[in-house]
Amino acid sequence: MNRRELLKWGAFGPGYAYLSKRGFARRIPASFWDDPKSPRTTPFIARLPLPDPVLPGKPFKPRGPDLSILNPKQLRNLQFHRIVAEEVRLALHPELPPSTIWRYRDVNVPSEQDRFAVGPTIVARMNRPMIVRHSNDLPEDHVGFGVPELTVHFHGGHVEARSDGFPEEIPELQPIYHHGESYDYFYPFLDVGFSTGDLQTGERAATQWYHDHLLDFTGANVMRGLAGFLLVFDELDAGDETGKAFPDTNLRLPSGRFDVPLVIADKLFAPDGSLVYVPENFGGFLGDRYLVNGAVEPFLEVAARKYRFRILCATNARILGLVVADSRGRRVPYDHIGSGGGLFSRPLREDFQLLGPAMRADIVVDFSEFPPGTELFLENRIEQEDGRGPGGTFEDVDVEGSGDRILKFIVGDPAPDPSRVPDVLRPFDAIPDAVIRTLPRRTFEFERRHGAWAVNGELVDLERSIARPRLDQPEVWKIVNKGGGWWHPIHVHLELFRVLKLNGKRPRLPELQDGIGRLDTVLLGGNDEAEVFVRFQDFAGPFVMHCHNVEHEDHFMMARFDAVR
Repeated sequence: MNRRELLKWGAFGPGYAYLSKRGFARRIPASFWDDPKSPRTTPFIARLPLPDPVLPGKPFKPRGPDLSILNPKQLRNLQFHRIVAEEVRLALHPELPPSTIWRYRDVNVPSEQDRFAVGPTIVARMNRPMIVRHSNDLPEDHVGFGVPELTVHFHGGHVEARSDGFPEEIPELQPIYHHGESYDYFYPFLDVGFSTGDLQTGERAATQWYHDHLLDFTGANVMRGLAGFLLVFDELDAGDETGKAFPDTNLRLPSGRFDVPLVIADKLFAPDGSLVYVPENFGGFLGDRYLVNGAVEPFLEVAARKYRFRILCATNARILGLVVADSRGRRVPYDHIGSGGGLFSRPLREDFQLLGPAMRADIVVDFSEFPPGTELFLENRIEQEDGRGPGGTFEDVDVEGSGDRILKFIVGDPAPDPSRVPDVLRPFDAIPDAVIRTLPRRTFEFERRHGAWAVNGELVDLERSIARPRLDQPEVWKIVNKGGGWWHPIHVHLELFRVLKLNGKRPRLPELQDGIGRLDTVLLGGNDEAEVFVRFQDFAGPFVMHCHNVEHEDHFMMARFDAVR
């Protein structure tokens, strides 16, 4: 059932909820719906899964991508990967029956040997272009929620429109691949501005991810499990803490097994272990069990040294307020070194992270400050009862004194530690006010209208563009949350952006300030507004912006814009 059919049948009435409960999860006992709660499980008895990186594959002839932007050296460096989407049954906790999930898998790893519930980590390096062939092996006659029609979004990527994971087939693009089909995505990993020679070397995002992006069903398909990390390295962030690879430029951040990606999601389980997904009034779906890397409340044994954690909020609607705390609930400070927009210009000493869906935090925790045997916890200290969001405002959110423990760290013996957190990371200058005053401006209002979610008063129509920004022409976009008390994490495809003002003032939080950090997703609390600097470069074509509360996105808070030459 597509978006137009949902509208025809009254998408926001009780009929669709009935279809969700009785059709998508018809094998769940009726009594479950009276008070839907996951079965009780013992926390911290399962080890944290650490998904393997995608293995390089044999070259193949790409179908569709235009590689003419590459020079001969870049063509010689072209990497090839093959990933398949499949349905499997895995126990996501030792005390839960196996769950039927969808996942991405590296085709070099046999399905029966892959025990990970999240996608393999794609590891990339700047100036080493990549072709990723995604294949669809999901069952056409599957039982449960989700739609086995796929399109993959490289979240945070600077890529052509055909490789961006456009959510719907339109005359210009045909990005949807069905059962038995494959689609080749071209990720150039060239510096922004390569087409004009005006290279923006500071625009290199580091902690990125990929996920399904099908219009109307992103929420269901991501809840099924279709997500994975994509990490980008260069001569500054080299993945080598010894400095041997780039002795003069390498920052020497914790690397290798001390660089740990953490994808956090919340899910709801039926008594038989099956995943449950029922969006109520399309406000946003919340689960009652936290998963890290696809495991319910796992633990991680760490050496007494520095670790880098790349935290991805992969929830559908839940907003996280994360702290690292000791067993008595006292917060542990750490170095906050980056976000979804890559490394900051300098590290920030912090002890709290506010993350909306799709947002990332890159932090370094030094466990050498604790004796062996110490137990620490990653906690969520924000209470949220529905998709509306937490209490308070973005810069003064309501935070509890204790919270839900998501992940346990167990400190072990000391280990050699050549890593460091330097005072300067990836520096860049703030944009002068005199320049900002000369730039064209646009306003985009995200609001609830006629029982649906809208952008500038309109439900999503991806055959119509609401803006046509010119390539290489900087603009100031005002992104306004007119949704009353609803929170919205707003994601803009193709480029990173800088926050100039939040509610008319310079942001109070350093990580939002121009000259320190960049973003691809900005979280707006009820009635907040942000002015952001954007400059689209290199790739013309249709792209989208949308709320990343994926139930809002699916129903129908998304708009198309066309970058034009």
